[in-house]
Amino acid sequence: MSNVVVITGAATGLGRATALKLAKQQYKLMIVDFNEVEGQNTANMAVELGAEAIFVKADVSNEEDVKAYVAKAVEKFGTINYFLNNAGIMVPFRLVHEYDASEYDRIMNINVKGAFLGVKYVIPVMLENGGGTIINTVSSNSFKPTAYNGLYAATKHAVNGLTKSIGQDYQAKNIYAVGVAPNNMQTNISAGAAVTLNEEIGTAIQLTTPPNISATAEEVAEAMIFAMNNGKLLTGSTINCAGGQILL
Repeated sequence: MSNVVVITGAATGLGRATALKLAKQQYKLMIVDFNEVEGQNTANMAVELGAEAIFVKADVSNEEDVKAYVAKAVEKFGTINYFLNNAGIMVPFRLVHEYDASEYDRIMNINVKGAFLGVKYVIPVMLENGGGTIINTVSSNSFKPTAYNGLYAATKHAVNGLTKSIGQDYQAKNIYAVGVAPNNMQTNISAGAAVTLNEEIGTAIQLTTPPNISATAEEVAEAMIFAMNNGKLLTGSTINCAGGQILL
């Protein structure tokens, strides 16, 4: 297997950290994100580290954008060996009945539809080229929801289910799927959720969340790469990176 990697949500945070670690190992990288400035910055940093890397701007919830980034990867590199299905967002902490339908649509479109569209168009490339490994960024919320975080938890349960299904249905075709489930990483993804944080919500989160160790994006990136390198062994499972919050 060669070393072509497509990473969505790679402008910042875990996606960027993983891309830069892979760049040092000379993987060929396609950086995908809606954030054009920071996405291009990630690609530039990867090139500076000696990797062959390009950036493609895409909205992962837009089917035509997904088709385009997959086609560009094949045009540039010939195939896709690894797909890091990482793009995702959070919405403000609320009780479920307090969410607007527009918030539901936004997070479902990016976190679930975006993940589905990615595998929908990447898997045929992998089938044509003898297989590959898909890494889905899940969350500790796929095991145990954070208080006042029901919509986000629902999306990550869905992506965890998608991971299991791909692992079950494609292993005979040499395509493997592994989930990576961090807890509260030291990145900016939760900034959008924290706009509603108050004493009541903070107390509820504290009371329902066991003590745990907050990880850096660089630490979780190591788990992403481990999952890439061990897809056959781990397929259909999710690596718990919750730092002690979730004891499985």
